[in-house]
Amino acid sequence: MFDNSNKIMLNYFFKNPLLSVVFLAVSLRLFLFTLFYSSVTIYPDSDGYLELAKIISSFNLIGYNGLRSPGYPLIISLLFRNLYLIVFFQFALGIISSLFWYKSLLNFGFSIRRAFFITIFCTSLLNVLFFETCILMESTVLFMISWLIFLLSKNAFYDLRFYNLLKISLIFSFLVLLKPFYAYLPFLFIILILFKKRGFIIFLKSTILILMPVFTYYGWCYINFQNTGYFAPTSIYGLLKAQNCVYFAEKTPNEFNWISEPYVKFREKSIQENKDVAMSIWYAYEDGAYRKHKLTFQQLSSEFGKFAEVAIFKNPFDYLKQIIFRSWFDFWKPTIYWNYDKFNFKYANKIFLGIWYLQYVILLFFRLIFILLIPYYLVKFIKNSQLTILFFLTIIVFVSSILQAVVTYGNNDRYSFPFEFIMIMVVFLFFKDINCISTRIISIQNYIKS
Repeated sequence: MFDNSNKIMLNYFFKNPLLSVVFLAVSLRLFLFTLFYSSVTIYPDSDGYLELAKIISSFNLIGYNGLRSPGYPLIISLLFRNLYLIVFFQFALGIISSLFWYKSLLNFGFSIRRAFFITIFCTSLLNVLFFETCILMESTVLFMISWLIFLLSKNAFYDLRFYNLLKISLIFSFLVLLKPFYAYLPFLFIILILFKKRGFIIFLKSTILILMPVFTYYGWCYINFQNTGYFAPTSIYGLLKAQNCVYFAEKTPNEFNWISEPYVKFREKSIQENKDVAMSIWYAYEDGAYRKHKLTFQQLSSEFGKFAEVAIFKNPFDYLKQIIFRSWFDFWKPTIYWNYDKFNFKYANKIFLGIWYLQYVILLFFRLIFILLIPYYLVKFIKNSQLTILFFLTIIVFVSSILQAVVTYGNNDRYSFPFEFIMIMVVFLFFKDINCISTRIISIQNYIKS
């Protein structure tokens, strides 16, 4: 009886797969938020987003300190800065992202059943669900990248009509508003287009994908220049560069001792207290170590940037070691953001922690397989000179992993979160292709024997 009821339920799901994905995605979120975790999680980064949202709501950016880019604060502002509205909006984005994943998997050649199960697996990951309860941009970034991969799966990037390219360009532009780091993405997609369709006219049309994101990027830099005197996407840019120097901060000329000495002091203190070493320069700043120099935050960040440039130039091997063994390595660690003490009842946090440990191991497995597939698809590309979708998906994640490692050290695992579903897709696509090849070999062997 139990087996029959399960079969009936599964048959219903497969007859109405889109509706079933929506139903299960909604149920998971309501089940989590109403029964176990009704909190809105605030992190230090959240304050910066909320502050800019308040300024945007006043329709006056004059004098803004430039700490944050405006994409996510704009959403917060449109939702009246109501924290619960923001969470439910992010739930909605998560549900739509699930539909993008399902449709993408179908377009990549998976059966309805396999696409359904992979989608449900991805949307039930605890880090996906809990990021949606945070006042952080990651869920919105995940939605935008999911949308791009869906468009890629239906060959939308080969449709060079102006309207279609403009729509895709707007997606890239908003990604840049969310996080200027993503300014490289449209350039990657243009390479894909030009590899498939070559010619000067094709190149001219495809530049539409670049123009708007570039205009958005430099437009925000210009607003920051007007307000702070520094032409940069954020005023913390110099400080982020300095974070890369945490393990060789003392190896700089004497003129930078006023930066390096407090930096090294708080690095050692962080190590002793088992705190996040990557945040050492923040700890020094927050403790007032640089207050005596009477510099504004923007001026101080600019000086940190100059310090970082010299430190990296003087210590290239230390910097390379930092990139490979720390920043790049940390990118591949699964991450979850929640407030462990804010669950609705006792022991619920321990239950979810146990579930997360299990999912963490599974995600590590997918990420490890994905890393091993990078050289495989790279060699295959060099050998065949064919830019396949599988190779391109792999390159998107691989390039992102390198660039984030070059740019900063600290919270590198957050950079990988929006690309996690791509890693899972690539691994499943690889095994799907292997299975297809094995089936063909068996069929040929059977035919020869007969």
